[in-house]
Amino acid sequence: MCQTGDRIVGLNAPRGALLWEYPFPWKSWPIGIATPVVHGDLLLVSDAHQGTILLRLGRDKPSVEKLWHRKQKEVPDGKALHCLISTPRIDGRHIYGADARGVLRCLRLDTGEQLWEDRSAVPENNFATIHLVGNGDRTWMFNERGELLIAQLTPQSFREISRAKLLEPTRDQMPGRRGGVTWSHPAFAYRHVFARNDKEIVCADLTAK
Repeated sequence: MCQTGDRIVGLNAPRGALLWEYPFPWKSWPIGIATPVVHGDLLLVSDAHQGTILLRLGRDKPSVEKLWHRKQKEVPDGKALHCLISTPRIDGRHIYGADARGVLRCLRLDTGEQLWEDRSAVPENNFATIHLVGNGDRTWMFNERGELLIAQLTPQSFREISRAKLLEPTRDQMPGRRGGVTWSHPAFAYRHVFARNDKEIVCADLTAK
């Protein structure tokens, strides 16, 4: 399952044959960077222009149906998740993700309604990025400033537990803008984290965490 420039599709992996498609046309330019998220028979897709859509996958045959679609221009209060680089995650009955300016949001899975937002995980800016990886009742978060956060994300709030600097941002990806960024997704293995910028890769021991 993937997002193309103008639709969401389900493909037969060995043959590449199209199983189903759902129109999701781009606005301004194609910018589907965040990875689609599968949760049971649900498929969540979010992008910077079209907002977030939740689809239900067919159980008896390859098919898909829309459950809800929310974007800022169509929501009265403007509270909708428009992911750019950051891939959202589903935890139980809730969605957690950062929009194209880095605002962290919590949504209800069944309706897409926003429960809260937070602007402290990463400085708010155009294309601000933070990557979320679940680990038990905590979420590991690596932001574009090169900081690794450990947090608890609940339907009530974002609670930061710790924050440590792993890398300095570099300027190759955004020359001359906000002192550089670190946009690469980190990797976690054997109680270590691996993170990189455009100059180096680092490994940090997480056993004390």
